[in-house]
Amino acid sequence: MIMSLRRKTGCLIIVLILMSGGAGFMLGLIVSKAVQKKKETPAFWKQAAMKHLEKLHPDEAQRQQFEAVTDQAVAELSTLREEGIRNVWSIVDQAAADIQKGLKPEQKETFEKIRPKPPANLDK
Repeated sequence: MIMSLRRKTGCLIIVLILMSGGAGFMLGLIVSKAVQKKKETPAFWKQAAMKHLEKLHPDEAQRQQFEAVTDQAVAELSTLREEGIRNVWSIVDQAAADIQKGLKPEQKETFEKIRPKPPANLDK
């Protein structure tokens, strides 16, 4: 059975639209993850705060004051964030230890494989 040129063209256009939509979706996911990762850095916090404070049209002396206050706040927030992450992993480790106490020997091997592990950069 021979398809007409119009039908072939229509099918090709539909396939191209679907492929473009899929590629755009995947690129959107990648960009979204990159932006979210960037927002987790203290340098971004300072930059965002200073950009927001620029709406006040500060003079140079105020800008320096804002920067000093922002630096201190970002340092405190970074410390608080690190403490929070350590506390979370402390709770997770304690829960895992409690679970492990009730396991049979053959279950312990499997549990060690699936046990949540803290990130490598976590300073305990």
